[in-house]
Amino acid sequence: MIAFYKIVVTVQEPGVRIMKRSNLFMVTLSMLGVWALLSLPAQPLHAQEEEISQLRQKITELEGRIKELEGLPSEPRKRQMADQYAWQNKKNWRKLEVGMMETQVKTILGEPIKVISGVKTLWYYPNIYCGYVSFDENGHLAGWNEP
Repeated sequence: MIAFYKIVVTVQEPGVRIMKRSNLFMVTLSMLGVWALLSLPAQPLHAQEEEISQLRQKITELEGRIKELEGLPSEPRKRQMADQYAWQNKKNWRKLEVGMMETQVKTILGEPIKVISGVKTLWYYPNIYCGYVSFDENGHLAGWNEP
């Protein structure tokens, strides 16, 4: 058990009275703080450096896995979505030119929903305004109607 005392020293001189106080509690508390800091187990510096190196390596591995997981599946989905709905973009319809081959049109607008073949081939793209393209007997773009 720690006892706390106040030590009071009074010095009297002619006409001056000086009183000094020392609080043993504060001294004891300070000593306990120093003792607690000194008693903490210290890790060797090389152990900390090794741990930091391992953590950095683990971070690098995890960042690589994140890029791999995020990058691979999303690109094909984006491309598929763009191909599937390319006909809905007016800018794509405005890229069309008379005389283009079917493969070029398919690259710009994507797969048609309905194809009617005959003397002329018609490709339909679903919309309430009925977008379509028509090809001549040689497979060249003859005309179109934007949705």
